[in-house]
Amino acid sequence: MTLKIGIIGMGFMGATHLSAWRLVPQADIAAVCVRNPEITKAKQGNIETGASDLDLDGINIYTDLEEMLARESLDAVSITLPTHLHKETSIRCLEAGLHVLCEKPMALNDQDCREMIETANASGKILMVAQCIRFWPEYAWLKETLESGALGRILAADFQRLTYAPSWSGETWFSDTAKSGGISLDLHIHDLDFVLYLLGKPESTISRKSHFPNGTTAHIQTWLDYPEELTVSATASWLMPESFGFQMSFNVVFEKGLAAFDGKKLTIYRDHSDPDEPSLPQKTAYQSEVSHFADLISGRAHHPVISPGEAAESVRIALTTEQS
Repeated sequence: MTLKIGIIGMGFMGATHLSAWRLVPQADIAAVCVRNPEITKAKQGNIETGASDLDLDGINIYTDLEEMLARESLDAVSITLPTHLHKETSIRCLEAGLHVLCEKPMALNDQDCREMIETANASGKILMVAQCIRFWPEYAWLKETLESGALGRILAADFQRLTYAPSWSGETWFSDTAKSGGISLDLHIHDLDFVLYLLGKPESTISRKSHFPNGTTAHIQTWLDYPEELTVSATASWLMPESFGFQMSFNVVFEKGLAAFDGKKLTIYRDHSDPDEPSLPQKTAYQSEVSHFADLISGRAHHPVISPGEAAESVRIALTTEQS
């Protein structure tokens, strides 16, 4: 079964989805909808995704979504637009009978998330939000290890996501929190979503923040409390100098060892033995999430790694961190 795919938006994440879809054997990338039809270079973000030069040969390019929907017989779309356009575009594509893979965050608020879920349910089509950390090999290893019981239960955990302010975007919408949601929905939500995936809803949360001179949140730390004295912390920062680049990391203490990820390698430390590095899949998180979405819409997978309701809960939790 061939899947005819459209990609809406061709910035940093659009180019990343394009590269990932090209590795799905049954996918035919039929169309791209983009503001600039002459685009040849992918915008650069704060992480390396392998997407740079854009080869759009053989792909129909549109600058108008309605025209693309009218002319193309698509099965699904990747939506990689700015956050404030997620709800409107997802709903339009679902109503047009297409499955939707929408970049994170799902939307800017609870109400928008609910409307997206209601439309997906009414359409009978699959809506998946691309919370890529659930598919990141080192983080997926944590989930699998906790579920297997190999290292026992988690006693404490700390997650960090540190970088510089997103001037790399080249777009003004990032600095407008009414359009981007700010650091909580753009950066912090990655780790908050993964903690929910790993441990479920916390009993309580509390956050502390610092701000840029214009009042925008620049650094945020959240503590999530769980039963049995399990406390998890997650930190997101846009305060790093640009020369620092980007780093995501975690330290998760299990009953039988420590899992430490420094952004480059995952190391397991146990008492009375040497540290070791587990074998991890070579497929990137973006390849894994796009492949999973393809399996869902093809009927080869029936248990989504992330449901629309879970994506909406991650938005809700992220928004509460700004209100603490």
